[in-house]
Amino acid sequence: MSEQQQTLNIDQTLDSAIQQHMAGHLPQAAATYQKILKANSMHPVALHLLGVITHQMGESDQAIALITKALSVMPEYAEAHSNLGNVLRETGRLEDASASYRQALALAPDYAEAHYNLAQTLRELGEIEEAVISCQKAIKIAPDFPEGHNDVGVLLLDLEKHQEALKSFQTAISLRPDYAEAHSNLGNTLVDLGKLDDAVSSYERALTIRPDLAEIHSNLGNAFWGLGRLDEAIASYHRALAIRPNDRETHHSLGMAFLDAGQHKDGLRHKRNGSGVIEFSTDINRKFAILGGT
Repeated sequence: MSEQQQTLNIDQTLDSAIQQHMAGHLPQAAATYQKILKANSMHPVALHLLGVITHQMGESDQAIALITKALSVMPEYAEAHSNLGNVLRETGRLEDASASYRQALALAPDYAEAHYNLAQTLRELGEIEEAVISCQKAIKIAPDFPEGHNDVGVLLLDLEKHQEALKSFQTAISLRPDYAEAHSNLGNTLVDLGKLDDAVSSYERALTIRPDLAEIHSNLGNAFWGLGRLDEAIASYHRALAIRPNDRETHHSLGMAFLDAGQHKDGLRHKRNGSGVIEFSTDINRKFAILGGT
């Protein structure tokens, strides 16, 4: 077989492997990548994509070795640097992940996904302002990326820039009206701005999309509690606990709502479920206080 024919066969086999990979047929795709590597053990694309699959199948150390080998063959392979960053990040090696994403971006400055993943890594490292810059670069390149706008908003909330965060969440929702998490984050921002009625509307919209998210039910309960709508707060906390029965913070909040409603027995029970220790208080306006809870 001529070298040209062999190259053509490898290219066709690679196309087949990628189709299997994209269809989620991981063992078959892995076997096809390995077939390519049997013919050419230093094929950088096959090494890289086999590394990606190996990570997806739970073998992260082997994935790092395979992608690193691909990069030894083709050091200018930006996608491989980015995917190496993904594996390193998911295995807790955040500094190394950051370095890999930066290398990908040095090679491909308009690589929106690498900017976005670098932003997530920087947030985990506590470098919030730099994370905002990276995430903003991602959405400048890909302005129709609702998750990017949402995450910019989350980062701005970390910096207590509420008005800017508000605009980011609104943009995310305009791009994807059924984005429950963005509606919920908008609600959180409105709570911070003291706009509890508007927050209730945002949480309720989120729950029409994702009624299975316990945290949103709990946040809605907090907003109702802040408005003095105790029966609705208690009902929301109960819905949250039906989904996530052992959530201590929700038990704590439910206990507080019961106490405010004068239902002391239920209040104390849920406070205890929130790992609090009951102490009697001398404050006549608050018959009970909690030590040790959240």
